[in-house]
Amino acid sequence: MIIGLDPKEIIIDIINIIVLFLFLKKFLFKPVTEMMDKRASLITSNIQDSEDKKTEAYQLKADFEEELKHAGEQASVIIKEARERAELEYNRKLQEARDEAGRVRDEAEKIIELDRKKSMDSAQAEIAGLALLAAAKVIGKNVDDDTNKQYLGDLLKEVGAAK
Repeated sequence: MIIGLDPKEIIIDIINIIVLFLFLKKFLFKPVTEMMDKRASLITSNIQDSEDKKTEAYQLKADFEEELKHAGEQASVIIKEARERAELEYNRKLQEARDEAGRVRDEAEKIIELDRKKSMDSAQAEIAGLALLAAAKVIGKNVDDDTNKQYLGDLLKEVGAAK
């Protein structure tokens, strides 16, 4: 047997190859190509979603950092205002305490002055009574109450003028 090339077999082989190619194209290449296109589309879509989510995450992070910055500034303002209010309240309470202390001191001084006057009046009356008693003994007679009061008034005027 000699290997020969028979033109009928070559044509049949070419037709078989073309039929096989068409069969494979229809049932193998087309579904595989469609599946690969779908997969490529899905991958592209996933990559785009991932990029979108990444961009959104960066935006959220920037927004959060901005809000955090503003919160820090607001906290500083609130603390400053609280300190100022506390200082004003402290100064107000301190002034009230000083005013109250001044009133108490003034009242105490008035009470002390009244007590001193009462003591002085009482002491003067006591001294005048003793002086009249001594004078009555020296004179040797007891004068009536009206006369005693008159002598006492004269004595107190003289003692007051001597001061």
